[in-house]
Amino acid sequence: MRSAAIAVLFAGLSQAFYNNVGIPGRRPEFSQGNATQGIELDIVYDLMCSDSAAMNPEFQRFLGMTWNVTNLTVADSLKVTYSFLPLPYHHEVWIPHLLVPYFMDNCMFGSKCQWQEYMNFCFTNQDVILGAKNTSQNALINLWTSQVSSGLNITQAELLACYKSAYDQHNSEMRTRSMYKWNIHHHNTGTPMGYVNGVLLENFPEKAEDWLAMLFSVYNSQYRPSAF
Repeated sequence: MRSAAIAVLFAGLSQAFYNNVGIPGRRPEFSQGNATQGIELDIVYDLMCSDSAAMNPEFQRFLGMTWNVTNLTVADSLKVTYSFLPLPYHHEVWIPHLLVPYFMDNCMFGSKCQWQEYMNFCFTNQDVILGAKNTSQNALINLWTSQVSSGLNITQAELLACYKSAYDQHNSEMRTRSMYKWNIHHHNTGTPMGYVNGVLLENFPEKAEDWLAMLFSVYNSQYRPSAF
């Protein structure tokens, strides 16, 4: 886990990174499902974090499991919210996160919602960003948007516009800063992180079965107190 040790780096960046953005008009997140049993999960990932990439498949397997309390999949029984935190252990992590507002707007107002496909694409292609050596920022932006364009069938020019303030229709830079600021304000200094009904999990479960056991524990504490 990119953990609390990163907090030292955040402190050093406070002088160098002037993140003067206001309160978000809405929380910078992607949500799916409904809390039919009053249980909500909040997941915080860094799209370029190897631990986030490694643990997400088991979390997705958990969401696909049938929960015998509702006889529905877990995904259809809970509200699950994803937020993304670009940790500053590699300065180019900002490049893939800068496209998050684009995908957020397409899900809210467009005809095609591909945020989950983009998240999975980032996890699979982290080496494109993290392995870049002796590459200029513009060259890396061109490389990344070219890869995303091919992988998700999106016009590259549409993606490139997000990096040019004169053409950007999504206020991408400031909204990415807002996403960063929101997470830091909530003391998210490592990834992946998970919350259940607003309470931070001490450890991010590594297996789907561990997630399911946690879900039963939370459900029992709410609806079956005699079980304890």
